[in-house]
Amino acid sequence: MLGGVLQGALFAGLVTGLALLGYGVAGAEDAKTFMGFRLLDLENQTVKWRTPTFGRSAIATYAFATAPVETPGARNCGSILPPAAAYTASKINKRQFRSEVAAAFRMWEKVADITFRETRDTRAAGILIGAQARPLGRAFTNVALKAGTGEKKVIARSLICLNPKQPWKVGFDGRLGVYDLRYTIAHEIGHAIGLDHPSAAGQLMSYRYDEKQPGLQPGDIQGAVLLYGPRASTRRFANAGTPGVPSSEANRGGWPFGIGDGRVTSSPKAVDPR
Repeated sequence: MLGGVLQGALFAGLVTGLALLGYGVAGAEDAKTFMGFRLLDLENQTVKWRTPTFGRSAIATYAFATAPVETPGARNCGSILPPAAAYTASKINKRQFRSEVAAAFRMWEKVADITFRETRDTRAAGILIGAQARPLGRAFTNVALKAGTGEKKVIARSLICLNPKQPWKVGFDGRLGVYDLRYTIAHEIGHAIGLDHPSAAGQLMSYRYDEKQPGLQPGDIQGAVLLYGPRASTRRFANAGTPGVPSSEANRGGWPFGIGDGRVTSSPKAVDPR
């Protein structure tokens, strides 16, 4: 945990698989091959939606929790409340919050061939967004794998949860102790679709919050395109007011990733990037 925010607030969530396809944290030997992204490594495999094949498109549904949700076996976000519990105290209204979430999804849709559709079915949604019932850190993502996928792993469900005890804001203003919702949600979506922390800073998926980049950076884009292929057009983007087609996959356990500056629980496959 950082003693303050003078050097940037820390994305202190758990990180797994710190070596994947040679795209690790750049050092003297691998600086020339560092691509600015890192893929999640769960059970010694990369993971993505719909199919494990790189470059194949996917559609994922998302929903906002409307009541308390318990996910037995989840390593994080196991108890979720409706997201209003997180943003109301910061004087952010429902419309603003959902607009920021939709904008965060569009960041990824604009560069990679993955489409997000809202559904009102919170049980069937591929990505469920809410507030933490047991506040910890800043925000976290729990990634659960589809059962019976053998050596190749497909994501079944991701949970994104915000800490209701932390303040939130819309837009950058230099206050690094208060996280911007769009930036935070976009970072967590990156985990939810198969990306990990590549480095301390420089990319949206980096684990340090510093307000130096408002959107996706080259490494973020390359990682998403590797997983889902490039976006050929802008034919469909997430719309916070338009429900979509629900997913039928169920969450079974999972791995936690996220933003935080507090104490986090440990995972046998996780290391602290600090």
